[in-house]
Amino acid sequence: MLMNKLLLFLTLTLSGLMLPNSDPRPSKFEITHYNITFAPDLSNRVNPAKYARALQDVTILSKLTENLYPSILKQGRSEQQRDKFRVDFINKGLIGTYNVQTQSLSLDFGRFGTNQLARINYIKRRNNPAEFLQRDIARLNSEFSRIYNVAKTQNFGADVWTYLKEFEGERVLQTENGIQDDAGNTYFNKYKNILIITTDGYIEAGIYGQGYDLSQRRVDDFRNAFISSGEQDLEAYFRKRKDCRIKPVQNKKLKNVEVLVMELFDRSRSRDGRAMIHPTDLDILKLFWADWLKQSGVKRYELQPCADSKEEAEKTILNFLGVTKKTDASPSIN
Repeated sequence: MLMNKLLLFLTLTLSGLMLPNSDPRPSKFEITHYNITFAPDLSNRVNPAKYARALQDVTILSKLTENLYPSILKQGRSEQQRDKFRVDFINKGLIGTYNVQTQSLSLDFGRFGTNQLARINYIKRRNNPAEFLQRDIARLNSEFSRIYNVAKTQNFGADVWTYLKEFEGERVLQTENGIQDDAGNTYFNKYKNILIITTDGYIEAGIYGQGYDLSQRRVDDFRNAFISSGEQDLEAYFRKRKDCRIKPVQNKKLKNVEVLVMELFDRSRSRDGRAMIHPTDLDILKLFWADWLKQSGVKRYELQPCADSKEEAEKTILNFLGVTKKTDASPSIN
């Protein structure tokens, strides 16, 4: 009798282990897509004879586009990529002035909807698609290079303040309502809205002395006042001088936007990189920009000086995106 009971217990236990769970708990999955805007300041900073930099914006953009696939598109995903990428203009009037072919300056991986096969064919140029990613990237880089070369001799002040005030990033995307599958699992599509601004950091668009600019004169005046004050802590002095701030912009969408500012140019350094005065222009630019972006409600920001190499620029961008550099040798999208 004892043996029979033991056999019955073992049978029920094993059958319980082997049978599939008839009531699995539904899971929640969050998929993050990138909504990236690259906005170059096409003022006189792009003139290499006036402001020599190690990299031009054309090179920085190319490092970003070459990492779209596989690095960015495969970050934490294997399918259904909805990423968006575009080159935008800080001064919208330049679109007409430079005869910009705007259709060549954007990429939308969400246009394929749920047709992952079409998305794969486009990204990896399979099955002889009429359109494919590498062709569109080459066209995008070529159009931007043309515009950039024109801007070297026909440039205008960049109104960064107004641009940030009106920024929509095509449209600032937010987390979508969850979509349930037959098993009760819920999928949330979340968007990481990234704005990459390449600028020297001096805001000189023609409106001065009203809190909308950060001109060379304003930088010089602030530095002179700091030196005259006898203060030793630049940040502490800045906090006291509330009259010096750049006025924050009123744009509620910025709470969902992460801003990377690249190529801050320090005019107070000599061509060989020596600081000719302290605090440097870069020290002051960072103070003003950090306060401005924070007070304007930007979700996250980072301020970077001019990169010394393509590798440095690439690392800055990928680190800000939270992306690990990948190669085609990694597993295919499927």
